[in-house]
Amino acid sequence: MRNRISFLLYILLVYVLFTGCSRETIIDKDSDIPDDVNHWMEQKMRDQYLWYEEIPESGALDFSLEPEKFFYSLLSDKDGKYRKGVHQPYSAIIRKSATSKAYMGDGYSFGFEFQYYQFLTSNKYGLMVLYVLPDSPASKAGLKRGDWIYTINDKPVPDLDNISELITLFDTSTPKTLEIGIAKGIDLEISHTISITAQPVTDNPVLVHKTIPLANGQKVGYLLYNHFTSGPKDSEDETFNNILRSAFVQFKADNVSEFILDLRFNGGGLVSCAQLLATMLAPKSALDDIFCNLTYNNKSKENKKTLYLDPNRINEGRPGANLNLSRLFIITSERTASASEMVINGLSPYKEMELIQVGTKTEGKNVASITITNDRYDWELHPIISRLSNKDDFSDYSNGFSPTQGFECDDSRQGDYYQLGDLEEYILSHILNYIAYGNFTKKKSQSFRSVEETNVIPLYNSLDSKKTNGVAILPADFYRP
Repeated sequence: MRNRISFLLYILLVYVLFTGCSRETIIDKDSDIPDDVNHWMEQKMRDQYLWYEEIPESGALDFSLEPEKFFYSLLSDKDGKYRKGVHQPYSAIIRKSATSKAYMGDGYSFGFEFQYYQFLTSNKYGLMVLYVLPDSPASKAGLKRGDWIYTINDKPVPDLDNISELITLFDTSTPKTLEIGIAKGIDLEISHTISITAQPVTDNPVLVHKTIPLANGQKVGYLLYNHFTSGPKDSEDETFNNILRSAFVQFKADNVSEFILDLRFNGGGLVSCAQLLATMLAPKSALDDIFCNLTYNNKSKENKKTLYLDPNRINEGRPGANLNLSRLFIITSERTASASEMVINGLSPYKEMELIQVGTKTEGKNVASITITNDRYDWELHPIISRLSNKDDFSDYSNGFSPTQGFECDDSRQGDYYQLGDLEEYILSHILNYIAYGNFTKKKSQSFRSVEETNVIPLYNSLDSKKTNGVAILPADFYRP
């Protein structure tokens, strides 16, 4: 039990350090700033923080603390969630020199994400591959979704006592090579070993986009969108947004009548990207109407700002298309958060389009952060500064969005892991069956015993340490004047 608690605390620390961060920065150019970092942090937090009124009085603060400890002493209990009795804030502070690799392509990567499991019957551990990025070292080595990793560098996957070793193995701040032993299922012995060397990888959020023709003549658009990032360089880079726009042009040309948006791995990102995606998905009658409201603390010159389903955004940079959908299926999981939930909440008031949520419950993050930095200090601040609401001013989803009744579907409890976008993939196949025949009957795993039947429990997920999780907003806030 002690080891399990230590493990949970460690994962919470990892989550705290990276959740809600953004590559976008607001450069603090105030010439009249304090000489030490802690007083600077206090000044900025009292000005920007959503719950600034709950920051302790200056006389009650310990300015001798290390910056990380001091920052977290400023935070409200309303910031974030309590998990396993431990407060897990969404606001974060990161040392600039230790800022994690973002989605945008900087640094090195093996090019895959995984779920870490414990096998209770054998007390062994393994990593199940969630997805592999195209043209990445993992892809070139032949790694696929559903593969199980049982050894790393000729040693068993580390157990709970050595979870830090596992994290270190996948730390790609410097190039490294891993030899990993692969099995094709839970009950199988290692079939082969592959070598993967970390290299620079561009993580395009548009991982899969395709038009699926059904036997009844319908055409279904499918988009697996993994993070809300505009481009690999910075917020002014529209490379990824333009890829997204082009995908929607193709969907329009293919005359899709149904659409499936897969956000099961999407932990958030830029407000502007969420606005763009929602605008292309929304019914035409909703264009120019409200997408999202951002409510700041009462020190803000404008306490509330509004983002619209702006048709002008569709054709910025490269032509896109609005699909004018009458029904939208959205695949979610517990790692669907922030900007992803913002899309769900922002589109839900428009009843001209039926929204069907499939999968499992989302995270429940209804707030947004911004990055504050100053050249004098070696720290980035990522405070929560805004609450998110939709056209109806609904913001009460801190417990997450649950799947539409009858559409609960958990692919993590299955043994068969087809590739994402494959017509036999567990969740996608259920939705396609429903579209074609009106039937959403759960299928049983066939090729081997399921995770649930083999008494396997999920532990750490590599997606938890992604840098752009959350809703990140920029000074302009992408609202209309």
